[in-house]
Amino acid sequence: MRALRWLLGIIVALATVGAVYQMGGMLLNRRDYPPPGHMVDIGGHRLHLYCVGTGTPTVILEAAAPGWSLYWSNMQPQLARTTRVCAYDRAGLGWSERGPLPRTGQRMAKELHRLLERAGIRGPYILVGHSLGGLVTRLYQHDYPQEVVGMVLVDAGHESEMRQAEFRLFANAGKSMLPVIRILTMLGVTRLMASADQLPQLLTQQEEKVSAEIRPMLRAGWLRTGYYSTLTDESDGLIDTLEQVRRSGSLGNLPLVVITATGPVWWPEMPGEVNPVKFRKMWLELQQQLTTLSTNSRQVFADQSSHFIPFDQPELISHAVRQLIDRERITPHRP
Repeated sequence: MRALRWLLGIIVALATVGAVYQMGGMLLNRRDYPPPGHMVDIGGHRLHLYCVGTGTPTVILEAAAPGWSLYWSNMQPQLARTTRVCAYDRAGLGWSERGPLPRTGQRMAKELHRLLERAGIRGPYILVGHSLGGLVTRLYQHDYPQEVVGMVLVDAGHESEMRQAEFRLFANAGKSMLPVIRILTMLGVTRLMASADQLPQLLTQQEEKVSAEIRPMLRAGWLRTGYYSTLTDESDGLIDTLEQVRRSGSLGNLPLVVITATGPVWWPEMPGEVNPVKFRKMWLELQQQLTTLSTNSRQVFADQSSHFIPFDQPELISHAVRQLIDRERITPHRP
């Protein structure tokens, strides 16, 4: 019993030290990396919005499930030479405060609308949505069709993805790890690993693709305890999000570009239970189906990209968006 008490005491002491290390690290990150944009109160919580450039239409960037505004840092400055470009952080990600549950796509779309309204960022908009962000942009267009004049879906999610066995295996493997990673982060273990440059390949590959100025800010975002709670919340809301998108219908004749990742590796460190060949076949079929959402669509293949095209081939996205901007300026789209 004495040995057991000693062991428990050591565990509690280590956990306490780790938690203090984590909290201290987050406080230092908050001091060293203030939000580059503006914090906008949308009623109950604040979201971070970062806009650069001038001109119309305004490009709105909606990040993937594990991402936030920094995930567009390779292409936002390029596009800002052409028009106004706004990236933001969904509630609980990046610099944004956590928002109410459930975290479904419809709620996110409404929060984005309120954010743009309160920040005085008026349309028309070209929406660019990556992965989960593609589901959010489709719901935004459904609810506010008069504001949207074009859309780019970047390796976007599809409403039928969870009906596919390979995607369920992939999604469930990631979801099962989130509570573990959250606990490790709370106890400072994830921060300690980062300080020793022992991050997962998924994150190190993203770091390698951005400037030295952006890298520590990315790490600060990944090391927030609330980051993994928010990813869990968005994952918990995914089934409802997919059903909301399923009910949203088509995009009519809205100018649409579907950009699909076809590089050698779609996801670094793919879960072992997922068959990569079957997964790729399934994903390409879903991506092709996205092109049928509009009678005015085309598909672009990112043959050097993983799922994270904004890091791997940002120029493809920029080019597609510029084409939509030019088209809208010459012949304005009428929903």
